[in-house]
Amino acid sequence: MLYLNAMFSRGPEHTGESLQVSLALGSAAHDYRWLLDRDYPDTQSLRLVGDRYRLSGTERGMLYRGVFSEQDSRRRAARLSGLDTQGHATPNASDSFNATGTQLTVDGHNVLFTIWNYLSGRPIVLATDGWLRDIGGTRARLPHDERFTRVATLLLEALKATRCNPINILLDEQLPWSRDHCTEINALHAQVSHTGAGPAASKAPTLTATTNSSVDAAVAATGGGSIATSDTGIIDRCKAPVLDLGGYIVLQVLEGRPLHMTQLCKLG
Repeated sequence: MLYLNAMFSRGPEHTGESLQVSLALGSAAHDYRWLLDRDYPDTQSLRLVGDRYRLSGTERGMLYRGVFSEQDSRRRAARLSGLDTQGHATPNASDSFNATGTQLTVDGHNVLFTIWNYLSGRPIVLATDGWLRDIGGTRARLPHDERFTRVATLLLEALKATRCNPINILLDEQLPWSRDHCTEINALHAQVSHTGAGPAASKAPTLTATTNSSVDAAVAATGGGSIATSDTGIIDRCKAPVLDLGGYIVLQVLEGRPLHMTQLCKLG
């Protein structure tokens, strides 16, 4: 079997552990998108191409989270407000987004899981709609030790760089240790905010992490400011500009190298 090793790597923390992507996945991605472009249901289409090319569960996850119809990809891409190499939010040509002083609502677990799953060595993909997504599996959970501290610190550093203010981080209260994670995030932010004196401390944004019983609905209902998520359901429902905060951290800070699904679709 031939492999396309150059299209994917887990980055410097996983040297020598690059995921081998079979040519069958390229053919499957092409066929899957062909079906989506003709309005075939995604679940049935995924089963069809997955069975035909004998894809693994991980490969099916790459298609499901990384390949969308051309129409949906373009529509979502127009909603994406980027972050430059310093983490500053940059306006999309289709909107007038200005990060400085803009309220930001963060889909907390969505962003944290993206970072954690990458650090855990799970595959990441740059989807056809422009967002980076992890293939973490449905049973993934955030750690409750010093490893979470690292993930939370990466998130807080990126949030400060965006220049958004105030910032609200919402965590699903149903998930394990959510209240403890909120407490740690708030404590870490308080530490950073009080480090140094005068002007240095004043630059820290107002930030609050809280639990919520329906985070998706709360983030999607955001009426002002902007949001940070890669959840397609939220992106499609919310009218606010969207930051791919998890993607910025993985790509720019951790130097991850994802599988580019748009390129993969062309191989078939």
